[in-house]
Formats: sequence, structure tokens, C-alpha cells
Amino acid sequence: MENFGEEFESKTGNFLKDPLSLHDLIETGCNFEISTNFDEDAAHKIFDELNLGSDEEDDDDNRRSSDELRDLVSPWLQPFAELKENMLQINPYLWKKVTRVGKESEPVVPFRNARVSLRYNAYWEGQGAPFDSSFLRGSSLTFYTGLGEVLEGLEAAVCTMHSGEQSQFVISYHLLFREMGCPPRIKPKADALFIIELLSYNLVGDIDADLQISPEDKTKFPVVIGKVKDIHLKGLDFFRQGLYRNASRAFEKAAEMLKFCRLANEEEEEEQKNFLIKLFTNLAVCYIKVNLPSRTCIVCKEIRQLTNNKPSCKALFQEGRALLMLGEYKRARELLVKAQYMEPHNNDIGNELKILDTRYSRYKENERSIWTKAMGIIKSKDDDQDTLKKEDNLNELEEEMLKLLQNFKDDESQNKLCFPAGFTSKEVDIIDNLAKRLELKLSLDPLHNGRYSVNKKKV
Repeated sequence: MENFGEEFESKTGNFLKDPLSLHDLIETGCNFEISTNFDEDAAHKIFDELNLGSDEEDDDDNRRSSDELRDLVSPWLQPFAELKENMLQINPYLWKKVTRVGKESEPVVPFRNARVSLRYNAYWEGQGAPFDSSFLRGSSLTFYTGLGEVLEGLEAAVCTMHSGEQSQFVISYHLLFREMGCPPRIKPKADALFIIELLSYNLVGDIDADLQISPEDKTKFPVVIGKVKDIHLKGLDFFRQGLYRNASRAFEKAAEMLKFCRLANEEEEEEQKNFLIKLFTNLAVCYIKVNLPSRTCIVCKEIRQLTNNKPSCKALFQEGRALLMLGEYKRARELLVKAQYMEPHNNDIGNELKILDTRYSRYKENERSIWTKAMGIIKSKDDDQDTLKKEDNLNELEEEMLKLLQNFKDDESQNKLCFPAGFTSKEVDIIDNLAKRLELKLSLDPLHNGRYSVNKKKV
């Protein structure tokens, strides 16, 4: 690569001062300047921070493939016709040479419904400096296949690659800027050399896959299951992007479609059950992410029914987290301990148990404080029946409760605050009014022997 660099410097002596964007070039055109003082060392400092290649690859292969992209200088300055002689012709407009093999055990990138992440350099014929480069921009390129988001030739090239692969492509002008080009920036009939590293790709499915089912097929399991899997994949894609509510809606939609299918045999029944467990487990995770623990408990109940009350460790963990968020500390501990028994080395479970212990200690401290104040006020009322004194006691209760409820509201780790028994109807009214003032909700909790609890209202 150093020889290529020296040859390039002697022939041209310059680089682009700023990189060109293909998108801007196509849509609006670009102005560019040539820098005659290109600092090659500075470029290396930038790209040394990128992890190019895999730890499992041979070091020499990694060094070669990384240099080919990082040096930015085109590895081929001769006519493309000579380069094509050592390449595989994919179609009349695309030639390919693999420089680093990817995961050939996995399929190549599909033409539709895949989210692709890659790095690339692109060169015109006979020119050493790239006219476009994701490396110069300091970031990878991500796009969805089948939507026309990038040049036709670039997408066609990527759809021949395996994850982790690095290849060189000569792409005809037919798949780039056509016969006219974009003079003076792009010559007519301009072919290009692309060096591409496919970092990864994920199938993303189709959230509207159900619209492709005819009315008469909406309950036929062999037809529905394929569309359910497409919607599930879209939900996973939403989740990877942090769009948890969108992911929830996708999983809900898939589960609803699957639940009402007509099943022809035991094999279909087993496949339906297993996929519903997967969907409900994913929903449990999503509901935790969007702070809807009660919904997590509902889908975990569905999982219990489908598994004959033998949920997976993951389902137990999510249900335990949900109960912890709801303030059901005893039940949460039971489930988390059971999950830890199933996976004793799972650090997430151990950390959640530590969080539970901290919150439960805080809860018991608050409960003791309430009891102390309440019993002190009740005793004071028994000792003195004076009306003014009773009013003072109620004022004291109101003051203490306001502090307690405000602290509860400000504590993002708590969603439920349980009160001890023993309050009069007037004292309950005071607590209720204070809760409403702070946009909280007081309710009678049948799970705690009819004791009152305060919950945060859903946003």
C-alpha cells in the first residue's frame, strides 16, 4: 500500500479538501476544493480508532483489509478493463473481487427488508483519491434494502455480500449516474470502483405484512405464521433502535394474529405455542422499558398458561422486575430467587436482587415512620377529645403525609406506596386529597388485606 501511495502522490500531489456526499451530489450538486497539503498521518490517527476486521481473523488479513480502506488511496490506478479481468462478473454491469471472506455460513444480504451497516471508499477510473468515503466522514453508512435509499449499483453490490466480508466492485455507469452523469462533477458514462466492508445486516420484516393476507386466509395458520414472523422481525428492528413502544405494537399485532388461527394438527399447535411464548416474552421486556409493569405481569400470566406454569428464566426475571416496580416486594423476591437458581451466574438477576433489597429496606422504613406518626396521633386523640387538639393532630398528619407523598413521587424507582391499616375515614380523605394534589391515585388494595395504597398515574 505504501507503493500505491507514493505512486499516487507523484502523479497527483493532492487530495479532496472535504469529502463529497453521494446524496448531495445526486440531489443538489456539490462544490469541492483540492487540498495540496493533505496530511496522511492525520488520516491514520483518525482511522486507528476504528476497529476494522475481526479478532478471529488472521492478523495479516486484518492488516491488509484495514490498510486498503484506511489509506484512502485507490488500490488500482490502471484502466478498469484490466481490473475486471481478475474479477467475477455478477451481471452485465457489476464485477466483484472478494478481498476478505465473510460469514459464508449465513445468507447474503436480501434485496428487501434488511437494515445494512457498511463502510466504503469510492473512486473514479484512474483517480487515486476517493470521490466519496464513509471513512472520511468518520461513520458507517446504514440503509434499508429495497427502498432505493442509495445508488442502485451500491445496493446491488451489497446484496452479493456476506456479513463481515470485504470486497472490491467495479460498477458500471448504468447503475450509478447513467449516461449523462453530472458534468462537470461527474463525467458522462462514469464507471466507479467501490471498496466495501459489510459490517452487519439484520432482517427487519414488514409491519404491514398482514395486509398481504386475503380475507379468506386470515385464520389459516400456514399463511398467517409467515406474516407473523415478518412483523416480529420488524418489532426486533424497532427494539434495536430503542423504539420500544413501536416494538410493543408490532409484537402485540403479531400475537393477536397468531392467537386466533385455526390449527390443523399438533405440529401447528406446537409451533403456535412456541412463537406466542417468544412474542409474549419480548412484550414483557418492552413493557418494562416503557414503564408499564402491570402489562408485563399480564403477558407473563399468558406465558405461564402456555408453559403449564413453567416459565423460562427470562420470563421469571421480567415478571420479578415488574413486581418490584409495582412494590410487590415479597413476590418479586420469590421469582427473582427462582430465576437465579435457574441461572446462578447471571449478573443481571443478582443486581436486580440488590436493587430489591435496597427498595424494600426503604419501604419498611417509610412504613415504620407512617405507623409511628399514625399511632402517636391516634393515642393523642384518645387522651384529649378537645376539638382544637384533634384539628391540630389532623394538621400534623397532613403535613407528614404531604412530605411522604412528595418523596414517593420524586423517587423514580417506586411506583406504589402501601399504607398500614388503622386510619379513620377523615384521615383517608386527607390522604386522598393530598394524593390528588400531587397527581397521585389512592386506591384500596385487595392484595394487601384491603389496605390503602398510592400509585403514580400513567403518563
